[in-house]
Amino acid sequence: MGVTAAAFAAPAIIRSARAAEAIKVGIISPLTGAWTVYGKAHIAGFELAAEEINAAGGVLGRPLELVVGDSKTEPRIVVEQANRLIRQERVDFLAGTFSSAERNAAGPVVKGADKVLLYPTFYEGQEKEYYPGVCNPNIFMFGPEPTQQVWPHMEYMMNKFGKKFFMIGSDYAWPRVTNQVTKQKLADLGGEVVGEVYIPFNTPQYESVLRDIRSSGADIIFHSLTGSDTVNFRQQFAAAGMKEDFALWTVDDEEVVTSGLGPEVSANDYVSFDYFMSIKHPNNAGFLKRFKAKYGENALMNTVGVSMYNAAHMAARAIEKAGEVSTESLRANLKGIEFDGAPQGPVRMREIDNQIVLPSYLMQVRPNWTDVNDMFTEVQSFEGVEPLDARCDLPL
Repeated sequence: MGVTAAAFAAPAIIRSARAAEAIKVGIISPLTGAWTVYGKAHIAGFELAAEEINAAGGVLGRPLELVVGDSKTEPRIVVEQANRLIRQERVDFLAGTFSSAERNAAGPVVKGADKVLLYPTFYEGQEKEYYPGVCNPNIFMFGPEPTQQVWPHMEYMMNKFGKKFFMIGSDYAWPRVTNQVTKQKLADLGGEVVGEVYIPFNTPQYESVLRDIRSSGADIIFHSLTGSDTVNFRQQFAAAGMKEDFALWTVDDEEVVTSGLGPEVSANDYVSFDYFMSIKHPNNAGFLKRFKAKYGENALMNTVGVSMYNAAHMAARAIEKAGEVSTESLRANLKGIEFDGAPQGPVRMREIDNQIVLPSYLMQVRPNWTDVNDMFTEVQSFEGVEPLDARCDLPL
């Protein structure tokens, strides 16, 4: 009798222990390397959400446990870290990577291992030729793409400044494809590109580019440089006295980057994103209060960190809805999931192509700003911007 009872009791004990086991999330974040400036907010967003989720009882009664890998801003390191987190650490799913190149490096890994990746960064949109880095049913996009970040504001910018664009970007996929998509809308609105140049990383001098801009007849400089190249170009653009002659619209420089540029270099320029620390949405006030309580009054948040925050909460809701933790259930239940508590306003994961639907804000940098609290003036905003369908075999 005792043996039989023990035999029946053991599975129940094992089930109870398993129910309390942590749900392990592999975080791949740029903690060192060229994009370290983004790394702090990137990982902090997910950490803050995990803390909130765990304080509320976890997911299915289980805590989230974060296992972190440093991408070092190198795609080959992303492959190593993704494999380590999946095969050695046995994580249930992944969140992170930063650049499109990093995401594309992770794509074959998550496809081969059949794990979900929550990708947080603003990016160029899904084009089938870049599969499995995009158009991959295991990758969910939590950042805006150009038809959300750029298209809603083009008519305003063209009506205010003119229809001639000079495009300058870093020489990799995100600027090139972003500009390609932007040019589609520009043509529809009767505009034209009067110059287009792509700059190798870590270019120190821009005299020839500035000459080309001066002679181009452009009205708007459409800017998608990144990292140190943003700083070098913008400083030289301002020093050449060209800020008075052209409107500059950047799709890269929110609070973190603008803080590094300073008020003289950034004054009066335009920036468009789904999130800024200064937006007036009521969700944002509570979010920033919790964020600063954890990381300090001077800590900076940005669109990528907020996307990581949203991704954590939406994944938790998807797991709760499914009642289990598995790739199949997470993949199925992330589709269509909504999150009303997002700092920028309500967001929703689209079912057809794993692309988030989210707001879009156009800001202008104030002259003589002193900190993030008086850095931007909101020009216009839109709720729930639906992007074009991904250029994939749909539905994913």
